[in-house]
Amino acid sequence: MHTRHLPLAFVLAAGVVATPTSPLIAEAAAQYQSASSVDRMIERAFDDVLGRRPDSREMRLYRSRVYDDDWSERDIRNELRRQRDERDRYGNGNNGGYGSGYGGNYNDNGRPSSQDVDRVITRAYQDILGRDPDTQGLREYRRRMIDDGWSERQVRDALRRSNEKAELNDADIDRMITRAYRDVLERAPDPAGLSDFRNQVKRKGWTESDVRQALRESPEYREKNTMTEAKARDIVRNAYRSVLGRDPDPGADVYVQKVLREKWTERDVANELRKSDEYRNRR
Repeated sequence: MHTRHLPLAFVLAAGVVATPTSPLIAEAAAQYQSASSVDRMIERAFDDVLGRRPDSREMRLYRSRVYDDDWSERDIRNELRRQRDERDRYGNGNNGGYGSGYGGNYNDNGRPSSQDVDRVITRAYQDILGRDPDTQGLREYRRRMIDDGWSERQVRDALRRSNEKAELNDADIDRMITRAYRDVLERAPDPAGLSDFRNQVKRKGWTESDVRQALRESPEYREKNTMTEAKARDIVRNAYRSVLGRDPDPGADVYVQKVLREKWTERDVANELRKSDEYRNRR
């Protein structure tokens, strides 16, 4: 009797003797523990990146990414950060811009719908090859995902094995690294950083996402992005001035707390102010 996919409670209910040496119990217990570890990993990523716990749909989705596509905790964190950054930049997205592993629309089996496939492929190309997909490549990987059921992981693995990836020149790599620096640290790379990341890309196969993740783990990024009350008040003040044309009043403290505790951005505050009577009366 094979128990790889049986929950521990089911195995126990089947009348198996629960002895410490029972291989059946040991295997089921290991599986149960592994599933719990995956859930904790997902919850930890959500808490660190978004400051909240995943809902049941998000938990199912990212379990699928881990089990089916071999995602690591770094992959989950990168995806959550990408969606958070996209939401902050454009102010849109399903579920507030969070919680999707490919873009927001899924079939019942957890695979991306056809409308998300092109975005998945484009993101993989930009991350690994530093460019948008060409027509032929887009068509080929679209067919692979829709007709053959390929996952994002398989698309990325294929791109990593491509001749183009192996032949990336220093100029291409430097553009990729510079783009990551400007987006994450809001500055150009210093010579030492550029050289170090160039070696990581060439020798260890790092992608742009790997570079971005390393930059987000740097002391410089943590120092810049540690939220303080003074920074939160600056964010709220900027939102008030841009939307209402004035400095915040004492009632704005509620938004300061939103920034501190719920990781609201200036865009979040501005969007909320646009719902106010004061804003509507100014128009």
